[in-house]
Amino acid sequence: MLVLITGLVLFLGVHSLRVVPGARPALQSALGETPYKLAYTAISLVGFGLIIYGMMLAQPVAGTVWAPPVWTRHLAFALVPVGLILIVSAYAPGHIRHWVRHPMLAGVMLWAGAHFLANGERAALVLFGSFFVWSLVTFVSSWLRETPPPVVKGWGGDLTAIVLGALSALIIMNLHMYLFGVAIIG
Repeated sequence: MLVLITGLVLFLGVHSLRVVPGARPALQSALGETPYKLAYTAISLVGFGLIIYGMMLAQPVAGTVWAPPVWTRHLAFALVPVGLILIVSAYAPGHIRHWVRHPMLAGVMLWAGAHFLANGERAALVLFGSFFVWSLVTFVSSWLRETPPPVVKGWGGDLTAIVLGALSALIIMNLHMYLFGVAIIG
């Protein structure tokens, strides 16, 4: 569990710099733009690798905290595709991005919250609970600090986000068993 927590601290810690006013610009100024980006990327990758390795080391049966009700899996089945659409819409200028303002964070919040409810293993609760809390705090902080992006005419970006997000959800659902050891469909 220590490996997982270390990975979460590194990955979410470096991604939390924007929540602390002035932290990112101060580090960029002190290190320089390129060294800052290299350090940010390196810390993120090491953290991500430790998260994956920590989850591989986790003992699901020995670490079960609770038995989630069946409805939580149905809820996750509905919320995760919406979360993926939101994540894709962060890169597709459109109405979704304008209304939500920070669709990547909202999407991570839905993904993590749905998985938190649908899992009962201690390591999964730590992983998804950490991502949920991080995305919630960062979303609220960003919402209060920033103005919404400009309104985009047309619905092309939204349609792109919906199609690519739904397609991503279908692919992940079909590969979920092979990637994560949990069957979603079939």
